Order: sequence, then C-alpha cells, then structure tokens
Amino acid sequence: MKQFLDKATLTLKAGDGGPGATSFRREKFVPMGGPDGGKGGDGGSIIFKATHKVQSLIDLKTNTVYKAENGKQGMGKKKSGTSGCDLIVNLPIGTQIYDEHNQLLHDLTKQDETFMVARGGKGGQGNSVFSSSVNRAPQHSQPGMPGEQLTVCLELRLIAEIGLIGLPNAGKSSLLKILTHANTNIADYPFTTLHPNLGTLKTDDREIILADIPGLIKGASHGKGLGADFLRHIDRTRILIHLVPADPSPDVVWEYYQTTLHELEESSYSLLEKPSIILLSKADLIDSDTENTLISFFNQKQVALLPVSAFTNHGISSLIHLILSMSQES
Repeated sequence: MKQFLDKATLTLKAGDGGPGATSFRREKFVPMGGPDGGKGGDGGSIIFKATHKVQSLIDLKTNTVYKAENGKQGMGKKKSGTSGCDLIVNLPIGTQIYDEHNQLLHDLTKQDETFMVARGGKGGQGNSVFSSSVNRAPQHSQPGMPGEQLTVCLELRLIAEIGLIGLPNAGKSSLLKILTHANTNIADYPFTTLHPNLGTLKTDDREIILADIPGLIKGASHGKGLGADFLRHIDRTRILIHLVPADPSPDVVWEYYQTTLHELEESSYSLLEKPSIILLSKADLIDSDTENTLISFFNQKQVALLPVSAFTNHGISSLIHLILSMSQES
C-alpha cells in the first residue's frame, strides 16, 4: 500500500523564452537583404491539474523540482522559434497551493481544474522588428525573458461531504465499506486506517462522498497519534458522523465520546459547529437491553445515539435516511 502524504514542498522553474534572431536575408540577386531575424519561442509554463486519478502527494516526496521546457531561438526568414512545452503536474482534488509566505494561491476543488502556477518567459524579438528609416540594418535582437521561479507548499484536504470520525478501531472503515462499498483495509486493531479513505454513497438521485478520517486519540489536536495531521480533512466536510464503539459500561462509552469531542474542540478548526450524527458502533457486540441502557444514558445528557452494526446491518437503513435528510438541510 502506498504511504499517504498530505504535504509537499516543490521548487518550480518555468521555461525561459528563447532569444530572438539577428539575421539578414541572403538571396540571389539581392545584395542588400534586410533584417529577417524571427522571434524566440515562449518558455513553457508549469500547470497544476486536479484529477481523481491521484489520491495523495506521495510521488512528490522524492521528485521535488519541476522545470518546464525553454523556448527555442528565433531563426532567419522571420521564423519564430518553437515554444517550450507546458509542464502539467497532476495533483489530487482538494490540494491547496501556498507560496513560501504561506499565502494561499489556489485551491483545486474540481475534477480537471487547472492553475498556472509558474508562467513561462516571453520569447525575445528578432532584429527584423527593429528596422526603421533611421536604422535599416539593426544588429541586435532581444534575449528571451526568464520564466517564473518559485517555491510552493502543497497541502491536501480531502473533498468529502461527510466525515467519519472516532477513536481508533471504532469501526469507521467497516461502516464506510457497508455504506459505499469502498475497498478499505479492515482489521481488529488500532490505526488500521493510515490515511483517509473515500467512498460514495449512491442513491436513486444523489451521490454523497464520505471520508473515513484516521482515528483520533487523546492529544491528537496537539500532535499525538495519527489524527493530528488529518483534522484538516474534517474541516472540508459539511456533516460529521461520530462513531462511539459499544461497551457494556455507559461511563466507558461516554468517555469514548468525550475524548473525541475534546480533540475537535481543541483543534484550530471550527469542527464542533458542524451538524453531526452520533452512532453507537459495533452494536452487535452488546445485547438489546444494554443497547437501550446506553441510548437512555446518552439521552439524559441531551445526546441522540443511533446504534448501528456494519456486521449485521443493524441500523444502517435508518442511518442512510438520516444522512440524506441532513445533507439536504445543511
């Protein structure tokens, strides 16, 4: 499995413009041929393009320098030099582009969206354009202009309408798979999800993108565990589905819920303001009496709790209806 990387720093150099030509006509029976130097070709630009075919910035981890092609020199007979080819760099949808001063340059949020991040230099004029009544044989042409050069920082924030959050091993990957048939890595140990997974919940008239955000642990908002770097992905979502794993003890389940809630509160994003659905996940591990006790316990604390099980499909239909209703309202 490819490692997930959601930040990268690149050095970019657009192509230089080609120099103009200093040339004079050399034709039979034309002893005093005039200037005919052509224009240099423009340098290639560097263009970022968003595509669903790329899921992470991992390929940029080792390849951090990008150079576009220079324009070719102008030629005689007023022929222009060939322009350099643009360099297109494919990036995941959701990539934000910052300059070295941390100013946002662009946010790639749509399939096939492009952004010219470094413009190629203009080609220099040939000596033919400098001919005049005063100077009929100009001996000079222009050099090409240099292409733009800069350092950019890329940050990937997934584009998803709904984010699945919760402690490690809360059942997010299993729920995503049952809702969207996404091919996620599932096992019964913490930190199964090492990078956000995306899936699409398809209904008769809608497609809703969900993201399984890596498990948050206590202190994640301050850099602990895997969740620290991925809180930014939750910021893109409109609705949060908060998974709280089932346990016979109401106090334990409430503590699970409070731990994740605290990390959302401590993050630098306004995550608690988002509409949310609170799920009692892995409900197949407890009996119906315990389930009702947990629901009542949360209700007393003004929190609605919906029991679900990705293993038995318990509550999944109700969850889908709730997702559709909330997504239309938000």
